[in-house]
Amino acid sequence: RLAPDARLNPHRSLLGTGNYDVNVIMAALQSLELAAVWWDKRRSLERLALGQILGFILNVPSHVSLGFVALPLRRKHWLAVRQLHGTYYNLDSKLRAPVAIGGEAELRAFLRDFLSQGLCEVFLVVPRAVEEAGAWL
Repeated sequence: RLAPDARLNPHRSLLGTGNYDVNVIMAALQSLELAAVWWDKRRSLERLALGQILGFILNVPSHVSLGFVALPLRRKHWLAVRQLHGTYYNLDSKLRAPVAIGGEAELRAFLRDFLSQGLCEVFLVVPRAVEEAGAWL
């Protein structure tokens, strides 16, 4: 839907291995009445109104491997973080199972660690009303 007249989909990798760009994520969230809000790394993570945020999507550098052989290449990888019963979980598809991050303090440390690595982007997943009101701060 994002590129109806294109022969090749400009929103994913040429090899067809996924690696979708942020426009695909944003369109999927919009279809659910949600929004992705880009987090400005210059802001303090303490400003996040975590009670208004449904989850996080991170775009992080990831090593490329073929089976057990790690290649000296890095590409971007999407991972999600979601809270359930007061505990935040790393839902990275490269993990065998979700990994508990912990509570709010541990979540902020988790996000801070990725953001400090430089080539990371963080998006907040919020209801449309929260986005429009700016209530995620």
